Amino acid sequence: MDTVEFVKLESATKDDGQRIEIAVVAPADAVSSAIAEFYELMAKVRHIEIADREELRTQLVSMVGEGPFLDALRDFVLNRMTAAAMRQVTVDTVLAPGVHAEGDPVEGEDYSFTINVTPRPQVTLTSVDPVHISPSTIAVEEADIDEQITYTANQFSSLKRAAHEELCDGDFAVMDIDMLKNGNLDKKLSGVRRPVEVRTGLLPEGFIEGVLGMKPEDIRKVSFTVPTPQGEDTYQADVRLWEIQERVVPTIDDAWVAENLPQFGTVAGFRDYIRQDLESQKALVEQQDFVYRVRSALEKRLEGFIPDEMYQQAKDSLMASTMQKLENEGSDLDKYLEEHDMSKDAFTMNVFLQSSEFLRQNLALDALAEARAIEVTDADIAEAKAGLPGAMAQLSDEDFEKRGFKASLSERIRRDKALQWLLETVIVDEA
Repeated sequence: MDTVEFVKLESATKDDGQRIEIAVVAPADAVSSAIAEFYELMAKVRHIEIADREELRTQLVSMVGEGPFLDALRDFVLNRMTAAAMRQVTVDTVLAPGVHAEGDPVEGEDYSFTINVTPRPQVTLTSVDPVHISPSTIAVEEADIDEQITYTANQFSSLKRAAHEELCDGDFAVMDIDMLKNGNLDKKLSGVRRPVEVRTGLLPEGFIEGVLGMKPEDIRKVSFTVPTPQGEDTYQADVRLWEIQERVVPTIDDAWVAENLPQFGTVAGFRDYIRQDLESQKALVEQQDFVYRVRSALEKRLEGFIPDEMYQQAKDSLMASTMQKLENEGSDLDKYLEEHDMSKDAFTMNVFLQSSEFLRQNLALDALAEARAIEVTDADIAEAKAGLPGAMAQLSDEDFEKRGFKASLSERIRRDKALQWLLETVIVDEA
């Protein structure tokens, strides 16, 4: 889209500089142009060859529904107008802008909306000299092998009927559950002869309190609430307990290895295999540790205020990528928590701490790149762009820049260059 002559484009600092609010009024001609582009794109995507606009609109609405059609139209126009507006304001942002509009765009009419952006925090480094780190060597310890043995034992664990008759915290239970959430059946939490791990941290406290002490064949009604950002959700459950189970973890001895992992012969053979595997990973782990310690040493020099929104976005991004990784591995969060003997609250806190540290390290690299005048050339961008997924790599340079990809790619390249300078100049102090 060509440069837009906005009717109104005014910025105001809010929340002590943590947010910038941009009031926008897009002109009627630009709105009409974006709407026409939307119809053209939708017709192409839906393989519709209709020239008449009203007839095309009628067919599109019949295909997707009035609500979804208007939502898609509004989002498309807002995206186009927001991108055009952000190219004209002198705000260095670090997060995707938040956009709010009261109504839908109308052809031939001006369109008002508001953009909220988080400006790049003003951070500095106490020094831009090479960093110092202490020497570190990662050794394969017997404790590391013991940990792998324990992990294997847990992977081969099984459930058996418990000797005790009353359900306790930490037991596994086979239950029939009919769960209502705010009066409606929650299929995700309901099931017949469903295996349930009754353990604090994995299930709501109210549910655990309601079922503890049940005996096989008992039937109970359990009610509890779960706090939400909007208030709370109310749950009512009819529970029938069929069986109480407990986890049985095998002892990894020679007899067990011979039966389950005969290729290793004995426990000693299995431990030798684990030791060799860990040794083969040692070089990679040492390099990863080296890079982490260099980044961490620089991050300790960072000074300045970082908006809460940046920490939240970093956490959400890491959480989403972690969930996707688990899904790609055929796993899910419940399995991960069980394998690592971790509560959901502990997992969430761990994600927050990791993402916060990584965010601060990246901002420190940005500050280093600026202080040392590290530049990104057109050749750098062209080389990096060529390595992107097919559709993105094929975009014209103009479209690549208009869609914001050039800016984000430049930021990544600049950070990589700053990190490379750190790795080349790092001083490893003698022990």
